[in-house]
Amino acid sequence: GHPDKDNEVLQAVGEAAAGENIALGVAEKDNYRSIAAAAMMGKHCVIGRSPVDINILKQLNIMITEMGIAPDKIINDPMSSGLGYGIEYSYSIMERTRWGALIGDKMMSFPIVILAGPEAWRAKESYAPIEEAGPGWGEQKPRGIMWEAMTAASLLQSGGDLVLMRHPEAVEMLKKHIDDLMKPNTY
Repeated sequence: GHPDKDNEVLQAVGEAAAGENIALGVAEKDNYRSIAAAAMMGKHCVIGRSPVDINILKQLNIMITEMGIAPDKIINDPMSSGLGYGIEYSYSIMERTRWGALIGDKMMSFPIVILAGPEAWRAKESYAPIEEAGPGWGEQKPRGIMWEAMTAASLLQSGGDLVLMRHPEAVEMLKKHIDDLMKPNTY
């Protein structure tokens, strides 16, 4: 959003929710100090965001822990993209983050939040009316819902832990997908 306004608002949110262990964010390279301070005062978690860059993500995690935030209070947001442009790069960054954690890099072992709802609904493919998109794209509402569900499923499979979604039908689709993944193979 707006870094100066975010810092002010998140300070107030941190104070109002003191002791509730909420996730404050997003903390980025330029504003992590004020967000981390608000989190420490209220005993909250910090969502650290990097611009789809694994090196910046790791550096931000180091800087947040150096401020005194416990590692179990950090959540990563690698700024995932919706389906289409950028999803492969987002997928790759999340995979590399998970691989780093698996080989013992403690600064890469934090949970990853996926902002599937906001990212999916920003894509033209999810919101363009059928008159603009053409009949091959189908009706806007089911197309948008599917776009969100597929964005969430793709990024969840790349190593995401927590998914933020908007449309209840997309949530149901993702739940069904997860249930299907958890079924034992019966070949």
